[in-house]
Amino acid sequence: MAAVPVLLVLLTLVIVFDPRVAPAVVNQPLDLVITAIGMFVALAVAILGWNHFREGGDGSALIRASAFLVLAAQNAVLIAVMILGIDAAFSLSLQAPGQLPLWSVILSRGTAAALLGIAGVAALRRWQSDEWPAALVLALPALLVTAVIVTAAAIQPSLPDLLGPAAMAQLRRDPTAPLVAASGPGLIGLQALIGLAMLAAATLRYRVYRRDRRRVDAYLAVGFIVAAFSQVHAAIHPGSYSSLVTSGDLLRVAFYAIMLIAVAVETRQDVRDLHNANVELARLHDVATLQATTEERARLAREIHDGMSQQLWLARLKQGRLLQEGGLSDEALVLAAEVTASIESALDEARQAILALRPAEENTFAEVMERYADEFSDRFGIPTGYRIDPIVERLGPRAQAELLRIAQEAFANARKHADATRVSVRAEPTPEGLRLTVTDNGRGFDPGAIGSKGYGLRSMRERAALIGASLEIDSRPQDGTRVIVDVPLGRAAQ
Repeated sequence: MAAVPVLLVLLTLVIVFDPRVAPAVVNQPLDLVITAIGMFVALAVAILGWNHFREGGDGSALIRASAFLVLAAQNAVLIAVMILGIDAAFSLSLQAPGQLPLWSVILSRGTAAALLGIAGVAALRRWQSDEWPAALVLALPALLVTAVIVTAAAIQPSLPDLLGPAAMAQLRRDPTAPLVAASGPGLIGLQALIGLAMLAAATLRYRVYRRDRRRVDAYLAVGFIVAAFSQVHAAIHPGSYSSLVTSGDLLRVAFYAIMLIAVAVETRQDVRDLHNANVELARLHDVATLQATTEERARLAREIHDGMSQQLWLARLKQGRLLQEGGLSDEALVLAAEVTASIESALDEARQAILALRPAEENTFAEVMERYADEFSDRFGIPTGYRIDPIVERLGPRAQAELLRIAQEAFANARKHADATRVSVRAEPTPEGLRLTVTDNGRGFDPGAIGSKGYGLRSMRERAALIGASLEIDSRPQDGTRVIVDVPLGRAAQ
């Protein structure tokens, strides 16, 4: 960024001291093109600044939009005058140059420079403008500047002279010659003042860049420096008249080009910020969903513990007292034993359900899985084994919870349907992520024969799909069963 002022100073010195370099040329089509570029770019920057304000209430963006709308309005007036062929009425013609074009440029650029400085202060102080009359702030300066220019056209003889008669005569005689300093001290002073205002705006914007590190602020600062030097060149040659193209005009083109780059950078940054916000919103949604699910599971666990489990305990106690009464027939004793076994089985199911619904939230996945396997072995007399790789801890909470439910369902199926005498669980890394495998040595089955009828199998597949995993059942009659879940770390880690 420091190189920009150095290059601009060198360019200015060349224009001032090298007589071979003319500060201006007469070229009406090029003048019209440059003015049109200024109008369209300024209008585009104003519109994008307005949109940025509407999205986030950024007061700096609103004031900046107002400044560029002023520049767009002034350029629009110039284009309208040139297209309609009424240059003489606004003293724009080189055959009869007047004071109005000079005052128009001073007024519009001075207003824009002041607004850009205020916008820099607003950016530093993070002004929000929710309660401002936004449309008025945006449009009023441009409307006032346009109204003053049009009104001044009717009172041109009363306008103070920024260039004296000698300077006007020189302009008519040789439009490409540089301005003699003594012939327009007021004009030079005002141009210098506007240049200083633009430098102040650049300094403020650079401070914002140092604080926030947003590239758009760096581009704005560079652009404002270029605009400040364009005012210096305007003091060398005003170039406010139709058909004249000056070095200051070329710097204005550079300024507008930098503004286009700044707008593109800001738009890309806004899109990136929006994407990051959506990602964060999705993450918060997952966290909220997980929290709601956990709370609902805890509620169901309490209901089972305080309701069904207590009733089952009471039923077992009463069943025990009934057996102690004596006098029951052999058939009744057999039936009572079956009832007792059913109650015990129901209690075991209730305990398993409570454990499944309320895992130890502060423990790791490996600790919860190992505890479950140990309790499963203790309650049902089925030996279990486990080997859990630490990679599983890289999964998100929801993915870990769903894997735990799948493993618990596979354990339950091995006990209830497979008559297994051993069940093991293993979690290990794969090139794509993680593989969880639950293996039993039960009687096995033909997965194709069951299809989607089995609720337990369907539930496991649905849980796997929720975390972007794939589930495979590897089983054959009399050859045990393997439940294999492959989890990609990319999505499941969120």
